Amino acid sequence: MTELTLLTLSQHVYMKFIKAIGILMCLLVACQKEDGRKPTGKLKIDLGVFITVIEEDGGLKSTEAAEDFKVVVYNSAGVEIISFEKASEMPEEVELETGDYYVAAHSNNDLPAAFENPYYYGKSDVFRVLPNSAQSVAITCELANTIVSIVYSDNVIRQFTDYTTTVASPVGSLVFGKTETRSGYFRSQPLTITALLTWQQSDGTPQHKTITGSIPNPQPKRRYEIHVDASAGGGSTMFQISLNDSSAAVETVLLTNETSDTTQIQQGDLLISEIMYNPEALTDATGEWFEVYNNTNHTLMLQNLVISKNGTETHTVSVPVNLAPHNYCVFARTDNAVAGNKYVYGTGISLNNTGAVLSVSTPGTDGILICSVDYGAEAFPTGNGASICLSASHLNPTDAVEGTSWCVSSSVYNTGDLGTPGSYNDVCSE
Repeated sequence: MTELTLLTLSQHVYMKFIKAIGILMCLLVACQKEDGRKPTGKLKIDLGVFITVIEEDGGLKSTEAAEDFKVVVYNSAGVEIISFEKASEMPEEVELETGDYYVAAHSNNDLPAAFENPYYYGKSDVFRVLPNSAQSVAITCELANTIVSIVYSDNVIRQFTDYTTTVASPVGSLVFGKTETRSGYFRSQPLTITALLTWQQSDGTPQHKTITGSIPNPQPKRRYEIHVDASAGGGSTMFQISLNDSSAAVETVLLTNETSDTTQIQQGDLLISEIMYNPEALTDATGEWFEVYNNTNHTLMLQNLVISKNGTETHTVSVPVNLAPHNYCVFARTDNAVAGNKYVYGTGISLNNTGAVLSVSTPGTDGILICSVDYGAEAFPTGNGASICLSASHLNPTDAVEGTSWCVSSSVYNTGDLGTPGSYNDVCSE
C-alpha cells in the first residue's frame, strides 16, 4: 500500500473517531437535558435543640412542645418549598436545590382571640444552600400574642349586680365575665374595650353604665392588665391599664368614658414636673426628656397640644395620649431616652443645658398657655447626668415656676442616669 493510501486510511479512521466522540457528547448533553436536575445541597433544621420559648407565669408551652410545631421552608421570595406538620416528622436532613431560603416554625393554635391560648412563632434569617454541602439552621420561637387580663375593683364588686368587659380586635373578641380570671390571648392588633356594668335602684329597676376605651398599639409578648373601676349612679368611671413588661417597670394609662379635648384644658391643668436636659449615660440628642403632671381630677387628652422651647422650636402632639388625674406623662426626644410608655417628640426640640423656657399650650395662634418653666432662671438647680424635678409638696401652678421648688433627682432610672421619668418625683429637702 502506498504512503498516500495509508495516509488517506488514517484520516478516515480519525474522522470516524471524531464523529463518534461528537455523537457521545450529544448523547451526554441530551441525557443532562432530559434529567433537568440542578445541583443540590443538604439542610438540617435544628428546631428541637435551639428553639427558645418565652414562658408567661410558668403556664405556657415549654421547649418539650417544640416537636409539635409546624415547620415550613420558603425560598427567599417567600414561596413555600416544603412543610412538615410536626417538627418530629422531619427527616434528619432535607435535600434542596442550591439557592437562598429561610425557615419558619409555629405552634398550631393561631387564633384571633382565645383564653389561655399562647401562640408561638419564629423564623430564621435567609441562608444559602450550596452544591454538595450541608447547611444547619436554628430557629427561635417566641410568644406572638398580646395578653390581656381584667381586674374589677372593690367598688365594682360591691356596688354592681353584674358586669362584663368585652375586649375586641378587628378579627376576634373575648368577653370577661364577673368571675373570669383567665388571660386572653390576642393577635397584636388595635383593641377596643367595653365594660357593661349593671346595678339596681332602690325600687329594683336595673340601671346600666358603659365604659369604653382602647389600646391602639398593643405589642406582642406584653401583658395588659385592665383595672375596671366605677361607682353606681353618677359616680366616676374609669379603666386603668397596667403594661407588664419584664424589662421595664409597670406603666399606667388611664382610659375613661368622659370626653376631653385640648380646647378644654386650662392654664394650670398641666405642670412641667421634671426635666432631663443634660444626660450623661446617653447623648443629649438621644437622652433628653421632660415630664408633665396632670393637676386635675379628670383625664386629659394631650393630642394636639403644642410643646415648645423659647417659643421657636415647637412640636404638636400627633397621636392620642390619655393622661390620668394626678399622673405623669414623659415627652422624650427619642425612644431610647427612657423605658416604658412615653411620647416621642423627635429632633425638633432640644433642651439647652444652660436653661430655656419650656412650655405647653393648646393649638392655634390664640392657644392657651397651660404651663411654662424657665429652668435657667434664678434658684433653679443644675443637673448633670440627673434630671431636675419639682418637689411633690409644690405641685401647684404658683410654686411650679419657682426655682426654690425644684431639686436634683437622686433615683437611678434605666439608662443609669438619675431621675424618675413617669413616676413620683424624689423628695426635695425643704
